[in-house]
Parts: sequence; C-alpha cells; structure tokens
Amino acid sequence: MLDQLIKVVRPTALGADRFTGQNMHPGAFRVYGGQVLAQCVSAAAETVEDGRDIHSQHAYFLRAGNPSKPIEFEVERARDGFSFSSRRVVALQDGKPILVSSMSFQAPSRGDDYQPDMPAVPPPESLPNERELSLEAGNLDESFMITTGEDLDIRVVEPVNWENPVPREPILQAWMKTTGPVGNERGLHEALLSYMSDAFLIDVCLIAHGRHFAGKDFQVASLDHALWFHEGFRADEWLLHIVEAERIGAGRGLARGSFYTRQGRLVATTMQQGVMRFR
Repeated sequence: MLDQLIKVVRPTALGADRFTGQNMHPGAFRVYGGQVLAQCVSAAAETVEDGRDIHSQHAYFLRAGNPSKPIEFEVERARDGFSFSSRRVVALQDGKPILVSSMSFQAPSRGDDYQPDMPAVPPPESLPNERELSLEAGNLDESFMITTGEDLDIRVVEPVNWENPVPREPILQAWMKTTGPVGNERGLHEALLSYMSDAFLIDVCLIAHGRHFAGKDFQVASLDHALWFHEGFRADEWLLHIVEAERIGAGRGLARGSFYTRQGRLVATTMQQGVMRFR
C-alpha cells in the first residue's frame, strides 16, 4: 500500500508542464483532498530548478473529484526570480477544475530562528494506531482508508469515537508517519506531508459539537487549504500534528495545524476552512 501511495502522489509527466495522476481510493465516495494537494506539489516541483524547495502552498477546493477517473494537472510557471519561484497548478477532471493551487519555492537562505515549544504528549509507541482501533471496532471502511490504511501509521493521543461522537475540546494530537521507509526523490516528503495534512482539520471543528462528518442533516466539505514548510523533515519518521479549531461560525469552520518532529522542531504549519452547515 505504501508503494501505491508513493506512485499516486507522483503524477506522470505528459509534456508541456502537463501531468496525469491516479486515485489512491478508486472505490471511495469522493477523492481525498490531501491526495490532490500532494499531486499538485509533485507536479509543480518537477518544473522548478534544482536547489529550490517548496515553502508554501495555497489551494481552493472547487468541485468534488470522481475517484474512478484520472486527474489532469496543468502547471503555470508564474515566475522564476532570483531566489523564489512561483507556480500555479490546476487539477482537472472532464475539463473542469476540481482544485487550484499556488505554490512558492525558495533557494536556500539564512536568517533568525524562533518557534514555539512542542507540547508534551505521550510517545507514539504507547498509543494504538487508527487501523488497529478500527479493526477492533469492526468499522474499517476499506474503500476510504485515509487514517486506517496500511500506508500511514497514525496514532491519535485521544482517539475520537466517530460512531458515537460527543462534544469535546476541539484539539487533536496525532503522531503520523509512513509505515515504511521512503526514498529521497525531490519533493516526495513534502508531497506526503501535504497528503497527511488534510486528515484532521475539519474533524477538529466537528468534535467541538459532537458532530459526524457523514451526518445526513449536516453538510461538510473542504473549502480552502494553506500549508507552510519551515525546514526539512522526513515523512517516514514520526511527526506530531497538533490540530486546533480557530473559529466555527456562519456555516464554516477554520482549523490550524502544526507539524513537529520528534526532536521538537516545528517543520510545517497548516490551516483549512471548510463548510459546516445544516442542510
């Protein structure tokens, strides 16, 4: 499964800054947004000169993707400056955009350093992973295994019982990594973090009022997603994702996430806004 994930997040070049990608879960009810974010990162990175690494991604989810169809990616080389390169990627199905993403890449630079301390949480070895919990509960959805598949090892400090959610403080803390080693292909670890970054941002807003993402009377969908990369990391080593709700109101929820290495380095920050409204 990890080999499949790596293949999916690296779309195939078609020439003229065009790419095509497959879907990780073709039998799912929709395309996982994190997958498309990851594919955009990989496609854009292929058009940037060596030595420039991605430092930010800003995306809008426009339409639900069809998991039974491939996704086309068109890259626009917006600008190549002295130390920054800007790219815009449009992901399309049937000729219509399902996501647009702008990314910026930077040549190595030096400056001041500051970050908040990583919160103290139990180590990942002391926690069960989401796949184990799902198998024990007998509710594994094999068509849409984002947090419960065999490609990612995700361990939530205080797991959510999505079969019977109850209101709780809107904070989630989860250790994440791939289930096996990953190579050093350019942009691969950043693409994998983009994939992981979409996992809990709407969820943390839902738990504030004990709601379920599949509730029949409640519409839930991602609107936009932002991601900033601060320094190097490996997606096959433990990353702690601290996710908190920032604001819920007007039929929307906004959440912020912080990725820390096990050594306490803050390597990425993400934010997402989603629709959360009564039908």
